[in-house]
Amino acid sequence: MKTYLKILITGLFGALLFLSCRTDDQLTLDEILPSKIDEVAVNKFILQEPATNTNPLLLTVTWTQTQFMLSSSSHSEPGGPVNYVIQMDKEGNNFANPAVLASTNGLSADLFVKDINTILLNKLNATPDQENVVEIRIMTNYGQNKSVASTNILKLTITPYKPLEEVQAVYLLGDMNGWNNTSTEYIMYRNSNDPDDKTYTYSGRIAGNTYFKFIPQESLGTFKAYCRKDDTTMTYEEKSDGSFYNPTERYVTININIETLTYTIENYTGNNTTVFYNTMGPIGGFCNWDNEPLMAKSPYDGHQWSSTVTFGVSTACKFRANHDWATNWGGGAADYPYGKGVFDGPGANVSVTGTYKIYFNDLTGHYTLLQQ
Repeated sequence: MKTYLKILITGLFGALLFLSCRTDDQLTLDEILPSKIDEVAVNKFILQEPATNTNPLLLTVTWTQTQFMLSSSSHSEPGGPVNYVIQMDKEGNNFANPAVLASTNGLSADLFVKDINTILLNKLNATPDQENVVEIRIMTNYGQNKSVASTNILKLTITPYKPLEEVQAVYLLGDMNGWNNTSTEYIMYRNSNDPDDKTYTYSGRIAGNTYFKFIPQESLGTFKAYCRKDDTTMTYEEKSDGSFYNPTERYVTININIETLTYTIENYTGNNTTVFYNTMGPIGGFCNWDNEPLMAKSPYDGHQWSSTVTFGVSTACKFRANHDWATNWGGGAADYPYGKGVFDGPGANVSVTGTYKIYFNDLTGHYTLLQQ
């Protein structure tokens, strides 16, 4: 008597069962019908650097399901489980060393601007601001280390952008914060947001018999810092010595250049070191220009202020002391995230919503708004 039973295709069809062979028969994979990539409405892109902390969708790639034809079967069946890998390479490379864009069990993948730009520049050696014709294919992985390519490729012309170099924060590290290498309490300010400008500045009180260094954002949690080499130059390394030293209490202006590794430390020449404010806060449209959230005054230097503020809407922002419009500072919209406020000047525009760590120096009007 003829009997039929369900046959499991090992390593290929964990869930695919058939009733089409005898007990002494074994199903074989006769044919594979690879996936086909769907056409896209737009195939030419000129990428532009997105706003901070955003990564917009560039396009969604979709494809058909890979089908498998088994012996004694009258129609193809989807195999399961399978994995689809989206690969990209430059035109003409024949996918000799492709970049992987995504891996999924589904039939679509979202591709994002920053990710594609990074792959083009770092993996495919593309040149910013020049067109690159790239090819995208789908590799279907099945069974044990087996794969099949899509029947077609998707060609795109993409022009990548050159990412702006991030202007990273630099902080004071030393006796003023107990040599806490994660402390961001005392920030170095800047006169420019130009990433080619490597100069940082700080005006404030330094206590007597004080040792300190300068630590960048990338080195927080370590002791790799800008250290004193001689009277005008620094080194950037992790070492136990090399501290700058201030023998007697005074107000100073410090300027450092992290590219040339040079520095100056001079007496502060401003005339308002003895004027202290009771309160300070950012004020603007986000709080209807009233009842500003108050910043914390540094116990080490009463002219340094900081706080964390969430802006629910895009807004102009100034700094106001003692809830009094007679003492306020504003900057220009271009002076963000680093700027120098002008006494009773216009408001600096905070162009995106979100939570910010804010610093303000009432000696000089310097401020920093770092999105968290």
